[in-house]
Amino acid sequence: MIREGEWKGREAYSGDLGVYTEEVLENYGVASQSAEREIIRLADMGNCVALKLYADMIFYGKIIRKDPYVTAFELYLRAAGIVIPEDAGEWMIGEKAYPPALWATAYYLLDYRRGSVLQHCGEISCIEAMSRETRLKHAFLLAVSCIRDTPLAGALNLLGRVLQECAEDEALFKALRPELERQLSGGRVPGLAIEFKSIETQGECGVIAEEFFRAAASEGYVYACNNLAAREAARIVKLYAAGKDAKAHIEEYISALAAAAGRYEPYAANRLGLFYITGEIKSETGKAVFPSYVDHSRAKECFRKACVCPDKHSAWAYYNLLKYYPRDYEKDIDLMNEHMDQIKLLDPEVYDLAMEL
Repeated sequence: MIREGEWKGREAYSGDLGVYTEEVLENYGVASQSAEREIIRLADMGNCVALKLYADMIFYGKIIRKDPYVTAFELYLRAAGIVIPEDAGEWMIGEKAYPPALWATAYYLLDYRRGSVLQHCGEISCIEAMSRETRLKHAFLLAVSCIRDTPLAGALNLLGRVLQECAEDEALFKALRPELERQLSGGRVPGLAIEFKSIETQGECGVIAEEFFRAAASEGYVYACNNLAAREAARIVKLYAAGKDAKAHIEEYISALAAAAGRYEPYAANRLGLFYITGEIKSETGKAVFPSYVDHSRAKECFRKACVCPDKHSAWAYYNLLKYYPRDYEKDIDLMNEHMDQIKLLDPEVYDLAMEL
């Protein structure tokens, strides 16, 4: 379990936030090397805001460290003021905990060696020893603690993910339901625009999960938009297989992906581009095809958006530009070489496929 101990919320960490703002942000901005050095200096002094930012720099590869995800996790714990007893008892949130670090720690508990960049994370013994049920319960409670002080969109999205997993797993739902109801019933969570008295069924749990995704998406959190799109895709494929009209859900699917693509999230932009180029919507159970939505001009625009802030998904966007718009490269060999170089840098496996085009 999680106990908030003597945590005083904003009253406790506002001093550290003020020091960071005055000594780093106002003097050096957010991206300079001088700012990075000052963040590390403040982190060494125990500034909780700087500890969180130092962890971020390591997590995202801005600063290279051995076992970066393990190192970042240790810094997130310090920024959150979390103490983990040697006997694996209840976690204690310290007096001075920075809410974004609570969310970051919850993210580790949810995704450690299961998905995202943490799938191949080095061993973190305190997580390794937990059951899936315990990990999700701790993640849920940390995210709730975070948004009670600061309703971060990422924390809202994480709560949606926990609820969605419970909605899809009967045993997990039964195990976590008492805690879900204890924390959520009565509309006590800021940022959630829905009222409910209880969570009696997995179906209700899924509905509430979607409300959390929508709350996060309304704040521009792209991964919540992607989660909403995935839910709509599952509905669309099911309706398509049954021969029923799915137009309203298709529009919701497009809207969710477009919201993320508009913020240059590569996965969403590439996925929307593929929809406009093929008319296909895929889910874990199959696919549905809607030729009337094919629009090559919109597809190209989406693929290009997927390359603005590149990650591994951008490699597929470059690949799709090469595959579906070959005429753009016939008289511009330099552009083709540039895009091939980007693919090779981002994902060598996609590069091998691009070489076969």
